Amino acid sequence: MAIEVVPEQLYALAGVLDAASTPADRVAAALPGDPVGGPLGGAVTAFGEAAGAAGRCLAGELRWLGGAVAAAADSWLGLDGGLLPVPGRGVAR
Repeated sequence: MAIEVVPEQLYALAGVLDAASTPADRVAAALPGDPVGGPLGGAVTAFGEAAGAAGRCLAGELRWLGGAVAAAADSWLGLDGGLLPVPGRGVAR
C-alpha cells in the first residue's frame, strides 16, 4: 500500500504538532507547587505532580514528533530532487 502525502502537508502537520506542545507546557506550568492541607492534601499534591509530569512529557513528545515529521519531509524533498532530471542535461534512456 502506498500513501501519497506531499511535503507541504507534512510541514503543516509538523507545525500543528509543534504548536500543540505549547498548551501541554502550560498544563505543567499552571499547576500549583504549593502543598495542599487537609486529609486530601497528599493526594491532591501527588495528582498535581503527576499531571505536571504528564504535561511536560506530552509537550516533549509532540515537539519530537513534529521534528521527525519535518525531517521526513526534508528527506523526501532531497530524494525527489535527486531523482528529477536537471534542466539542460540529457536523460539516460
